[in-house]
Amino acid sequence: MKPAILATVLALALAAPAAAQPLPDPEGALVAELVVQAAEPGPAWWRVEDEDTTVYILGVADDRLPAGLSWDRRAFERRMTGANSFIVGTRVGLTAKIRDIPALLKVRDRLRSKTPMEETLSPPLRARFVAARERIGQPAKKYAGWTPLIAGEQLVSDVEAKEGAGGSFTAMAVKEAKRRKVKVVDPVRYDGIPFMRQALDSVTPAIQQQCMEGALKDAEAPNGLRRAAAEGWAKGDVAAALREPRSFDRCILLLGGGTELWNRARDDRTAAIADALKTPGHAVAIVNLRQLLAEDGIIVALRRRGLEVQGPNQPE
Repeated sequence: MKPAILATVLALALAAPAAAQPLPDPEGALVAELVVQAAEPGPAWWRVEDEDTTVYILGVADDRLPAGLSWDRRAFERRMTGANSFIVGTRVGLTAKIRDIPALLKVRDRLRSKTPMEETLSPPLRARFVAARERIGQPAKKYAGWTPLIAGEQLVSDVEAKEGAGGSFTAMAVKEAKRRKVKVVDPVRYDGIPFMRQALDSVTPAIQQQCMEGALKDAEAPNGLRRAAAEGWAKGDVAAALREPRSFDRCILLLGGGTELWNRARDDRTAAIADALKTPGHAVAIVNLRQLLAEDGIIVALRRRGLEVQGPNQPE
């Protein structure tokens, strides 16, 4: 199974019973004063300091930057040089042992659809889905065997690929850290198998349609919107970087349990950044921009710990 699909399953596995009302979007409200223009060239950085340590935090929007995007790497390379650690903060991982493979296969089977996927959609959604896949030259059979939730995720991924999405920024950064022999700290490695065994019980046809609606909104976004957001990120324009489509991600977060998962990741990443201050010198962290800037996000959580956080519009 693809990592993106596995991550979706992990979020769904934490979902509450179908009758529960969706929870507030934890990334929907951002701290306005944190949405700024960086003072130095390149993407926006924040920093947390104490008497003898600085942790530099790079906010990352979409982990898959457009192919060929030019961005000023000087601050990134300068801060990676001699860093005590590199804290990964843009992914939710899964760990699985050989004995868990049967459980994974059962979950995969439940994500499959015996009825051709497009036939399960309401007429309006079906028409939009057909138009979206035809626009990027994909046949119906590619999505036919999946439920709408997974087909929607695949459609968004295919649209991004068609528009020229490149590789993972996180993977690139981890590779660079290892090349420099910087310790990689990954505080968000959750064992998803226990959750997967309960997955999909709470996912109703209505939820499937809702998430498909979100996927279609992302797929139908104007050409160039993703690249424009990435270019804003590259120039340190935080407001522009935050304009990337996110309706499908929002659907996953709005599922019951999505907020719990989000809060858990926030707390683990906040703790990792705070722990890095215990070692004199400096460290580097990368964090999703919305999780960083949300009203109940990482910067707010760090300040609750009594830590001082400087923004990208504040010179060192």
